[in-house]
Amino acid sequence: MTQATSPDTILLNLASVLILLCAFACLGSKLFDRYLGYYALQSVLLSAAAAIVAEKLDSPALWALAVLTLLIKGLGIPVATRRYLVARLSLKRDAAITLGLSTSLIIGAGLTALAYFAMRPATLPGPLLDTAAVPLAMAVVLLGGLCMVVRRHTIAQLLGWLIVENGAFLGAITLVATFPFIVEAGIFLDLVAGVLIMLALVSGLAQRLASASASDLRRLKG
Repeated sequence: MTQATSPDTILLNLASVLILLCAFACLGSKLFDRYLGYYALQSVLLSAAAAIVAEKLDSPALWALAVLTLLIKGLGIPVATRRYLVARLSLKRDAAITLGLSTSLIIGAGLTALAYFAMRPATLPGPLLDTAAVPLAMAVVLLGGLCMVVRRHTIAQLLGWLIVENGAFLGAITLVATFPFIVEAGIFLDLVAGVLIMLALVSGLAQRLASASASDLRRLKG
């Protein structure tokens, strides 16, 4: 059976398409809980894609990376963000969007087409595990960047950055020859994401304290 029709390749392509659809769902969502839920689902699918690659290459290191992706990206970051940012700051609906959702989705579709034409499978050099996943990964990166541009809220921009990271990771796991770089880059980006989460928490708390007026404080005093 050829690589193009192997079950591993089909599953990897399916996971890549679902990851792209989750990026579109994040782009079209205004509710913070749904936005975060779509990111969590995307990260779980990303860990499944890493597991598919690990099974195809019979690599224990890639299996460990798939488990870490599930624990950190699929569970740890979403749970911490919901508990310490969304719930603590009482975030419900993101109204600070520079463009309408329809316009954002149209632009996202254009960026997806651009990613395909710029990185067609026929134009990609080797060694690549799956050339079809590379344009999809680039489209996820562009959609994550679009989420950061069209949204003004710090938490929404943070999640957009995390989507960019997922897209970069999806493209990286198809580069068989550069696995050590993938590990170093993944750890670095996760550390940056942790720093951004702390900055967003401090920024949100400072904004809430700055908006308190003297009349509010007198009312609390009774």
